[in-house]
Amino acid sequence: MWELVFGLGFGIWCLEFQENKGMTLFPSVRMTKRINSDSRGVALVMVLWVVTILSVVVLEFCYAMRTEVNITRNYQEELQLYAAAQGSAQRAIGELILKHDPRMQQLRKTAKEGEIPPESREWVTDGREYRFPFEGAEGVVRALGEAGKVNLNRVSDAVLRKIMTALGLEGEARDIVVDSILDWRDPDDFIRVNGAENEYYQSLKEPYDCKNGNFDSVEELLLVRGITPELFYGKKIKKMEGEAGRGETVALKDLFSIYASGEQIDINSASLPALRVVLGLPLEVCRLILKARGEKGFQNIQDLLQRVPEIAPFLTEVQRLILFGVVNPYYTVEARGKSKGGSSVRGIRMVVKVDSREKDGYKIVQWLDSFL
Repeated sequence: MWELVFGLGFGIWCLEFQENKGMTLFPSVRMTKRINSDSRGVALVMVLWVVTILSVVVLEFCYAMRTEVNITRNYQEELQLYAAAQGSAQRAIGELILKHDPRMQQLRKTAKEGEIPPESREWVTDGREYRFPFEGAEGVVRALGEAGKVNLNRVSDAVLRKIMTALGLEGEARDIVVDSILDWRDPDDFIRVNGAENEYYQSLKEPYDCKNGNFDSVEELLLVRGITPELFYGKKIKKMEGEAGRGETVALKDLFSIYASGEQIDINSASLPALRVVLGLPLEVCRLILKARGEKGFQNIQDLLQRVPEIAPFLTEVQRLILFGVVNPYYTVEARGKSKGGSSVRGIRMVVKVDSREKDGYKIVQWLDSFL
């Protein structure tokens, strides 16, 4: 393009040189030649402006095309990651169906140790991650048994206060959360000392009514007075005395469920945060429990004591909160599709009910898209 500009400029210069040379020979036409020369100067300026404008248009076109290519690539990558997340979730659902299949359970019980390869073993539904390779992506999925959580609609005042204290809430801040949860789910308009009813919720910038009924989902907690996004999605808890390392991150969404049996939790499904916060066990004991049940679930309290003797000093206090062999068909499945570089993530979260009476053997009772 600049070669064209140079050529036009050089050509006009040559014409002007010839005309100026001719004006010295023919003075009578000097005025006419000067007018023509001025016109050609204006033409040169106009040509330069046109070329400049064309250059800007071409650059803008190239930028727009580059942007379109990047948008298309990002959209394609997002679809690929979403497909990886869905594929991982479906694999988890398949494993959960096998977990409730009597014939498969019988085969696993009768199989000798070492006969079942690691990839075919029964999944542990305590929130541990399982990874699967996909073309250009990786699927990461974890399943949490709802039996390993506390029922939000049945939990007592005492256990609620214990959980909130473990999360670092003290004094009035703790009492506000506990009393407000109880006020939200009770059927009356009586306000507890630190609770909240319609009067409080109607005074907010965006007012709404107090539920005065059972929670329909765990996410409903975000409407309750005192519950912050940090509390719900993840808050670091303080280390117990003598523990090394940083505090664990615990989220209310991983502790509570509306599908659990009560305030007791299944020791074979409880996640690390549930063992830490609900049972109040030290981190090292929790890790020993996770390791032991990864090989085989606990059958009863004697089996737990035999395989994890370190729990003995705490058993008197926590035994009433432990259940064994609970058959609960509800599970939370969290799946993410991650790019190979790990820079992009797309996720989904669902609550699944395994039910042989359903056409596909399961039913999705809750679905949250774009979960990260």
